[in-house]
Amino acid sequence: MIISQKQTNTFLFCAVVAFLHFIIGIIGILNHEIWLDEAHHFLLAKDSSGLIDLYRNAAYDGHPLLWDGLLFLLTRFSASVFYMQLLNVIIMSATVFLFLKHAPFKKLISVLIVFGYFFIYEYHVISRNYAISVLFLTLVFVQLNKPAKNHLLLSLYLLLLSLTHIYSIIVVVALCLILILQNKNSKLKYLYAGIILITALILFSLKVPADHFLFKFDTDHYLSFKRIGKAFSVYLKGFLPIPDFTVAKIWNTNLMVSFSKILATVLSFIFALIPFFIFKKEKIALFFFYFSTLAICLFIYFSPILVATRHCGFIFVILIFAFWLQNILYTGEIVENGSYKTIVLSILVLHILSGIYLFVTDLQQPFSNAKNVANYLKENKLEQKEIYLSNLSSGPAISAYLDKKIIYLETGEKNSFCKWNTWPFILNKDQLKEKISTVITNDTCILILNNSYIKENLGVSMRDILPDFNIISLKQFNTGMVTSEKYQVYELVKK
Repeated sequence: MIISQKQTNTFLFCAVVAFLHFIIGIIGILNHEIWLDEAHHFLLAKDSSGLIDLYRNAAYDGHPLLWDGLLFLLTRFSASVFYMQLLNVIIMSATVFLFLKHAPFKKLISVLIVFGYFFIYEYHVISRNYAISVLFLTLVFVQLNKPAKNHLLLSLYLLLLSLTHIYSIIVVVALCLILILQNKNSKLKYLYAGIILITALILFSLKVPADHFLFKFDTDHYLSFKRIGKAFSVYLKGFLPIPDFTVAKIWNTNLMVSFSKILATVLSFIFALIPFFIFKKEKIALFFFYFSTLAICLFIYFSPILVATRHCGFIFVILIFAFWLQNILYTGEIVENGSYKTIVLSILVLHILSGIYLFVTDLQQPFSNAKNVANYLKENKLEQKEIYLSNLSSGPAISAYLDKKIIYLETGEKNSFCKWNTWPFILNKDQLKEKISTVITNDTCILILNNSYIKENLGVSMRDILPDFNIISLKQFNTGMVTSEKYQVYELVKK
């Protein structure tokens, strides 16, 4: 087989850009402190004795277990979170290479996409199951792109995609319905119908038990503006992930939402309509986009899930792959209409700017203070003492960096990852004081509290709560992009 100069140049271009993407990712993870969500899944994998135990421990997470399964294998060899971060960067950079090589966009468009907010920061520097979702979605489309498809390989990629994220299951169903329609006169339709059946079984296996703490907070009426806004603002947040740079905690914020939630919801519905006019002549792309995104919106609408920017990124990713499905993309153009092209290019440029802003901010300040707390305890030889901590969501990242289980005041138990059926999940002032006075039994120990307790909930001196202890206030950790991971560290010594 003779390789043309054009193919060689294309390969080199993709390899160089992907390598640059990889280097940026390495710089990012070397300066990024993992937080709750990253640490929780890392610890689920590390502290599970086997795959069955992992499935049992992850029962309250509502996600397929491919990412956790990879972490389970990884943590058999190392307890360092760095290797989880490195794995995520490798996955995302490999995805970038495949995307650049196979996506039917002009080079400029492809580069704008892969260096945008989600591809360069949210799914690259922060280690979750999103990069692996985009990887298998890309592999699916590489197969769809081929005139002679390998349907067995395509089916395998679809099944693996369905094991990455609950939203990916929705995308797989949309693609299988398209493939069934395209193969309606072939026995292949039964293959893709079977995949839909398997995804239904996967979805059933992910049913979260009713005692998850979020259900107790899910009290908004189904017709309330808050619930409608939560579900359908994903279009705005996905298309325009512009952080609110006027506040100290910029991650997981959106400038338009901060300015006006009503305006943001209205704009979100407008943004939701734009793809209709872009894809109205391309029925397959239109179906793929709206089936996938509206199903995600409905899932969010009826579930107690707390919507974050990373969730909304799925809307943007689906839009990009809907363009891939559109036949006119094979000319290298995103859209024919000049005004729509301007809108799409403007969105991509804003993604670049948002990605740069968050990436640089993460370099300049701690994302989470958990690593700094762990390092402080190690440097002062305090990590061997028993460690008590509240609140529950503040602990996993510290536990991961210390490679040590801690005692959570909420449960009174020694653990690493979060138990989402804990109630109360967040202690009020009186509950916190009662837990501090009854759970702590060691003669000498470390107590770590979230700073919000100090400022808002505690209300009294620590010496009044623990009169039998000498209490040494060691250090506060107040900076950081994650509010729930700002800490006050105490050393307690029994009198």
